[in-house]
Amino acid sequence: MTETAENKKTWINRIFGSKRRMIIYLTIILILTVICAIPNGRETFQRGAMSLLPTPSPAIINLDGTPDEMGKIHGNAFKYSLNALEKIYIKLIICGNSSDRLNDYCAKAKEIFARINPRWTQEIKAVAAASGTDPDALMLGNTFLDIGISSAGCRMLIVFDETMLLHAHNLDWDNLGGIGNYLITIFRTEGGKDRFSTVHIGFPGMIGALDIINEKGIALSFNQVGFARDKCEMPVFIKMREIAEKCATFEEARKAIMTMPQGMPFCIGLSDAKTGQAAIFERDGKTDIKRRNANDGILTADNSLWYGVRMQARCILDDTARKVDPDKVEDLKTILRHKSVMLSCNIYSVIFDYKHNKLYLASGKIPAAEGRYREFKLF
Repeated sequence: MTETAENKKTWINRIFGSKRRMIIYLTIILILTVICAIPNGRETFQRGAMSLLPTPSPAIINLDGTPDEMGKIHGNAFKYSLNALEKIYIKLIICGNSSDRLNDYCAKAKEIFARINPRWTQEIKAVAAASGTDPDALMLGNTFLDIGISSAGCRMLIVFDETMLLHAHNLDWDNLGGIGNYLITIFRTEGGKDRFSTVHIGFPGMIGALDIINEKGIALSFNQVGFARDKCEMPVFIKMREIAEKCATFEEARKAIMTMPQGMPFCIGLSDAKTGQAAIFERDGKTDIKRRNANDGILTADNSLWYGVRMQARCILDDTARKVDPDKVEDLKTILRHKSVMLSCNIYSVIFDYKHNKLYLASGKIPAAEGRYREFKLF
């Protein structure tokens, strides 16, 4: 055998280990390539693969005490998940496995936390200490949308009349090839002398809220509207939790939203189940916040700014909701899983029914709203 042939064999063995393993690897690559080339191939393959696994239930964690004590409970409950998220999502996906990018992003995240109430820094550092993760990386995980690193699409629906109010939201996001199915968490925070009890949906490491409701019936949900471009003074998710913990009425929450510090564009849905009030608050790229009221007891929001714009025949979610004319939980499920509303990346779908003290959450499969909504007690 010539030296060139020997070198070639060594090169192949170094990469693949053996000819048989090389054939297996190349076959897998070919299959994945074909899947990606087929229309909707990735989604179909992912659904098929995940259907072979049991549908996971959401984790439920109870947080009480001081910010430090809540952080310790949080970190101890999710040590494995938080370490995996730090390595895979924050460092690899958000930062592209670049240490320079990680340091730059973390510096921006630390600047944001330095501007806000120190209780949030205290809580997130306690989460990091208990889980053995990097507190700077967790700060980045709580602010990367505010910094302008990524964007996503969601769907929001609030319906009400003199007898009921239902507040619903589809979270549409990258679920990391199925890992996200196992990370959906219901956080229950106990009230105290300076805060109300709340229930919110999120992920391990998040100290803010994606969807939240407090013991007074005040609920908030978030939709992103494009990328953040301006300096952030307050992370939106953390502000939503702060509002829910502090505000007992719709008016108090409205004032808190309208006076939010500079930050990313958004749609925030606010509802008060006790008084039957609801509105969408939209912030554009100029940080102006506009209030959009309901039309015939139905409020919808996607990832566009609709203030002052006719939604009829332009917003699919709004058109679908008005065709169904919802007045009960099952009607909302029908809308949220409608093929023209539900996105293929829908990670979870939640409905708050404060009047009946119930939370309905579909999760554990993609798209989540297509599956079963589990019922939980709110408070």
